[in-house]
Amino acid sequence: MSAIPHQPSQSIPRPRPPKAAKPPSAIADLCATYDGYLAKATKARAALLRKYESKSLHAWRVSLRRITATLDRVAAALPGEQPDGVLAQLKEFRNATGGARDLDILLDETLPAFLAHGGHGDRLDGELLHALNTRRVHGHQEAIEGLKKARLTTAVHHFHAWAETHRNVTEDELRAAAAGVIDTRFRQLRKRAARMHEGRIRLHRARTATKKLRYTIELFQPLFPREASQAWLEKLAEVQSHLGEAHDRLTARALCKELLPASSEHAQLRALRKWAKHTSGEAAAKAEHSLERLDKLGHYWRH
Repeated sequence: MSAIPHQPSQSIPRPRPPKAAKPPSAIADLCATYDGYLAKATKARAALLRKYESKSLHAWRVSLRRITATLDRVAAALPGEQPDGVLAQLKEFRNATGGARDLDILLDETLPAFLAHGGHGDRLDGELLHALNTRRVHGHQEAIEGLKKARLTTAVHHFHAWAETHRNVTEDELRAAAAGVIDTRFRQLRKRAARMHEGRIRLHRARTATKKLRYTIELFQPLFPREASQAWLEKLAEVQSHLGEAHDRLTARALCKELLPASSEHAQLRALRKWAKHTSGEAAAKAEHSLERLDKLGHYWRH
């Protein structure tokens, strides 16, 4: 019987260990945050096209504002091209729905607060309420028509192209840019807050400056000590809430004058205008007090 020839032993190939995942960079995290805003806006738009709800409209507008309020300054602080096309389109989309949002606030928040104040009945005069609700329905229809045209596909594509050209920005470069942007937004808020008692337009500008600073600090929070930035965010949320209330009350006065001109001398409307002016002043005073406390916080981004 012949011997079986010796077969050399074959080693089983070992699988190569997976390459260590490259840690995400600060600029990649920043762009991922913007992608999150775009995703939330896309989701809100889809919900609105199925059924109009004021909370979905609010989500749509806030998601877009978080981009338009920050991306221009961020891009300007970094080398390379500016995403001007993205910003212009998103601002147009957001502004197309502003009228509907104002009417929602008037009927869902300001008017109930006025009636709860007491002394003017438990509901607005039927004819006046019908006129406002009719205009509200029309405003919702206009918003939906605007949203049908507000596809975000192009904006997402252009943003990704901009992000790709900036993927090599270092953390130190981004932090330096962030400090400059935050400082600019802070100085802008102080300047506008000094004139917020000069009418609705000035109040609106102070409110907008507050939002821009808050969203900017939020965006760059991972680059700085969390405790310091969180203290600023909490105070800015206070300021924004007070300025929002003050602005909403003045907007209610303006809307009633615009939409109900023939009823300007109606007793309830006169009382509403008086109450709105008074409570707007109270809210603005609270905002001013919160701003004073904000100013005492350390400017952490300058260190």
